[in-house]
Amino acid sequence: MRELDFLFVYEHKVRELENLCLIKYELDKRGYRTEIRYIEAAENELAVKPFIHTKVLLVMACYDNTALAWQIKNYVKFDKIIDMQWENIVYPKDEKREGAFKNYKEIGKAVPHVSWGEQNAKRLLEAAHLDKKMVKLTGHVGMDFLREPLCRYYLGREELFLKYDIPKADKVIFFASPYYGDMLPQEYIEEMCMRFGDNWTDYYRFMCDSQKIILSWLEKICIEYPNIQVIFRPHPGHPSIMAEKLANRCENFRLISGESVKQWIVVCDKVYTGNSSVVVEAFFAKKMCQLLFPLPVTEGFELKLISDSRKLTSYEEFCASIMAREEEFPTPQRSIEEIYLVDWDTPSYIKFADMAEEVLKDDAYRLTKEQLNGIHNYSGLVKIMKAICRIDALYQIYLSMLDNKSLKWSFLENQRQLRQKAYNNESAHKHELTSDQEIQEIIRRIKNAEIHESNL
Repeated sequence: MRELDFLFVYEHKVRELENLCLIKYELDKRGYRTEIRYIEAAENELAVKPFIHTKVLLVMACYDNTALAWQIKNYVKFDKIIDMQWENIVYPKDEKREGAFKNYKEIGKAVPHVSWGEQNAKRLLEAAHLDKKMVKLTGHVGMDFLREPLCRYYLGREELFLKYDIPKADKVIFFASPYYGDMLPQEYIEEMCMRFGDNWTDYYRFMCDSQKIILSWLEKICIEYPNIQVIFRPHPGHPSIMAEKLANRCENFRLISGESVKQWIVVCDKVYTGNSSVVVEAFFAKKMCQLLFPLPVTEGFELKLISDSRKLTSYEEFCASIMAREEEFPTPQRSIEEIYLVDWDTPSYIKFADMAEEVLKDDAYRLTKEQLNGIHNYSGLVKIMKAICRIDALYQIYLSMLDNKSLKWSFLENQRQLRQKAYNNESAHKHELTSDQEIQEIIRRIKNAEIHESNL
């Protein structure tokens, strides 16, 4: 079994990987053993017993036992957890609602949670009723890439555009889509309604209708101004069929899921989004970003961060913004500072590493056997099966039986289907997979940015 001090698991590469590499870089410098793994890797799904033991497991979110069980499968043993909580901002309707999905239950009540700012910390204390010790105010690690010296981490405009074969243009417009996929399956919609209320269906309709209008604006820009290049980045994990069709119609409209939002923000001429925290990333990058709202947001779903921001609601306003030389930033700084810790002296990744060390060293954060045993809700038969497979000799017999296609027992056929499903799922998400080489390349670029700063 591989022994680690910190294991990070992630869901969306473009949202999380760079940030995790930055934290890993700092913790590695402090002498700790760290690793980063993708949640949906087939190796994780197919494990019947742990092959990693980590003292601290850092997860993308820890709402309840079910959310955690999906992330840990059976491949990792751990003593403590830190909830990275990459979805730190909640819908206003849920900020004070005690039963809200993101206010935690079960194991979620027993682990420390990262907070980007005072507003979320207040929610965790007052609505989620967490112990003050479990609320860790660190700021958002991702924003460190938008300040000196790490802003030098990103590819330059020429290098990035060459990578994606983006032609030269008078202006390059970047739209960071806040919209969920426009063909969500009914099961997904029902799950979101269970989490956020029945009117999430109305919010989804708002997103689909808004996206349709925004894409019509972007198409009109592409046609009227052929020397303008538009980059449309879909919401992580939510491809847009409407955007794909537009990309096929317009040569100067590009649909690109690769790279982080921050990478595109720093190189593009104009940045646009909607009901999203992308405007904050633009703020930290000291880059102009305007908010497109062709329709009013479903009641209770407009982010508090956006509620007092100036919005562009028509094509004429959008077009005028594209042509404008100077604009006023749409979101007041005070609104940003309520939600994000703004500290220009100490980077958030340093605060985070300090906090992670505290959790590692303090036994008060150690989970009890009862808490650990309650994470998985296995049936008696599954428990027996897993106990048998933990014995190496019996596990090898089990694998040989799976490989013997002449054995058609219903149990074995079912297990073969489950294994194939795991490989198919990994293949469907291959764009999310990472490698040691990719991680080391990100860390090399981080290190080079720091060295460049020290040589100035």
